[in-house]
Amino acid sequence: MKKITHAVALALALLTLAGCGKIKNPFAKKETAPPTTPAPAATPAPAPAEATAEEKEKPAAPAKSTGTAATTAAPAAPGKQAAPAIDRTAQVIVICYHRLEGKAGGGLSIEPALFEKQMQELKDKNIPVISMNDFLAWRRNEKSIPPRAAILTIDDGYVSGYEVGLPVLKKYGYPATFYIYTNYLNNGGKSMSWEKLEELRDEGYDIGCHTVSHQDLRRLPKKAKFPDYDSWLKDELETSKRILEEHLGIRVTTLAYPYGLHNAKVQEATRAAGYDLAFTTYGQRVGHDAAPFTIGRYDVTAKDAQGHDGFTAAITFQGPASSSAPVMAQDANALMVTEPMNNAIINEAKPTVRANLASLGALDAGSVEMRVSGFGLVPAEYDAASKNISYTFQQPLRPGQVSVIVTGKAKGQKVETRWTFRYDPKAQPSDGPAAPTELPPRRQ
Repeated sequence: MKKITHAVALALALLTLAGCGKIKNPFAKKETAPPTTPAPAATPAPAPAEATAEEKEKPAAPAKSTGTAATTAAPAAPGKQAAPAIDRTAQVIVICYHRLEGKAGGGLSIEPALFEKQMQELKDKNIPVISMNDFLAWRRNEKSIPPRAAILTIDDGYVSGYEVGLPVLKKYGYPATFYIYTNYLNNGGKSMSWEKLEELRDEGYDIGCHTVSHQDLRRLPKKAKFPDYDSWLKDELETSKRILEEHLGIRVTTLAYPYGLHNAKVQEATRAAGYDLAFTTYGQRVGHDAAPFTIGRYDVTAKDAQGHDGFTAAITFQGPASSSAPVMAQDANALMVTEPMNNAIINEAKPTVRANLASLGALDAGSVEMRVSGFGLVPAEYDAASKNISYTFQQPLRPGQVSVIVTGKAKGQKVETRWTFRYDPKAQPSDGPAAPTELPPRRQ
């Protein structure tokens, strides 16, 4: 009897150890998963009680707004962080500077004190300044931006952008993009050196392209050393981009059209050259889906019909809004833009003068007239669709100041705008789009 008792105890001990996983029972059969028990059917929710006659007569309560109707966020994949919510209703103003030298810099220059005053005004009005990279990321739905924001750009590569602009930008902590045309870079005088441009890069500022020679991209210059227009245009867009990228070790993603001038062919060539965005000088409130190769900038030295400068017009956020459709020409989407620009200097005896009259309102096309000092009423052509008026002089200008006055009627009220430029056959043209023809590279 004792032998039987010991045998049973030993067997129980072995089974206990096998159950704890400490040793395996070589004689145990392979376990099979227990049969799955189907989940019980969900109990249907009771039907809502029928509304009383009094309740039926009450109007339905309005749905509460969450304030995110235009904010999108991609659903998160399992185990991944949710994508950021993107405010697609945000608006951006892009502000364009050239020279910060005061009167010594010509028509596209402003006083250094005014530049700092404008930076302070952005701060006082709570308009945050964002970088070009943030702007691009917002357009790619990678991050959101403030509801109203500004981008700062400084064109051409004048040393005043470094000597005057950089200390002020650093003081306020503002990012900026410097647009450089490579023929002017490192030429001494008032041009920026490679060393200074490298310092801007190292400080975190973005470098964009302004072509090789700062010409009107819509036509082949007479002295261009290329067999045809297409090869010249390709070189202007691609060679300048490559020079900046190779020398600075960066990726150049954006272009500023010289003088803001472009057309459908230039836009397509810009896209083919590998740019993500291209900028004009026709101020707009830029939205999330703005056409990438016609994004407008407010030139701080331009004036609208009421005499407001580009900066003042920009920070109201009341200018024309950008379109998501490609803009094939600089039409009716700007504050007053003139050619030649106000206070510009030209050396062409028979120029074409133009103005975009969109800011004057809904003009009666038959009422629009242009007068020029020394010539009187001229047979200008007005295109009601684009809001552009233009006239090409048949007789040569006399040296000196030229005043252009455009009048018309909008909703029965007389409206007028005027601007002046100077004709000097021996002078170097100023930086404004003084003429749509070839301009020599600047060496000031």
